[in-house]
Amino acid sequence: MSKKTRTQHDIDAREQAIQRWEARSAIPLAIFAVFFLALWAVQVLAPLTDVEWDLVESAILLIWAVFIVDFAVRLYFHSDRRLFLKSNVIEIVALLVPAFRFLRVLRVVTAVGILTRVVQSLQARVNLYIAIVLPMMVFAGSLGVFEAERNVPGASIKTFGDAIWWSCETIFTIGYGDLVPVTTEGKFIAVLLMMGGVAMISVVTANLAGYFLKQQRSPNPPLS
Repeated sequence: MSKKTRTQHDIDAREQAIQRWEARSAIPLAIFAVFFLALWAVQVLAPLTDVEWDLVESAILLIWAVFIVDFAVRLYFHSDRRLFLKSNVIEIVALLVPAFRFLRVLRVVTAVGILTRVVQSLQARVNLYIAIVLPMMVFAGSLGVFEAERNVPGASIKTFGDAIWWSCETIFTIGYGDLVPVTTEGKFIAVLLMMGGVAMISVVTANLAGYFLKQQRSPNPPLS
């Protein structure tokens, strides 16, 4: 076997290892992602004692350790690790700086990415985006902005209901202007939601356009 053949064989083996890992870990990691969001909601919305808050935070960090292990495994088996790192900058940032309060919402970006690995086809991913990822982004944005704004003097987002309404306005890029974040954290979350909303609308629109184009190109059924 030549050196070139051995190299290609090694690349193929690594790609197959990543595929097997992602296939086996997708659903468990998706469950962990949902649990992470639920635990964060408990931290933000429930009246916890200091001990209870620390216990919930420990569970969140334990889940985050699982996400880090997943990233490390994919990096280890990737044939071009430099390219892998360049292609996952946001995930790297979200994994390395979970302790910074204003970047906590970045954790949800990683969690959402893990959820999308459950399905492979474009149609299934669009359905997943609409049914699960979009509500998850709205809920996460609401948690983040409520946590950032609720105790700030002069803030207009004072209740979780306000936060949900603001997140819906922002992610669909409507922006009535009735509720506006005043903190740096809140503005950062707004940017993430706007970017996510534009990306979501683009994906759904492109998929619908492709569907209708496919229908037009398909031969008409024979008349009976």
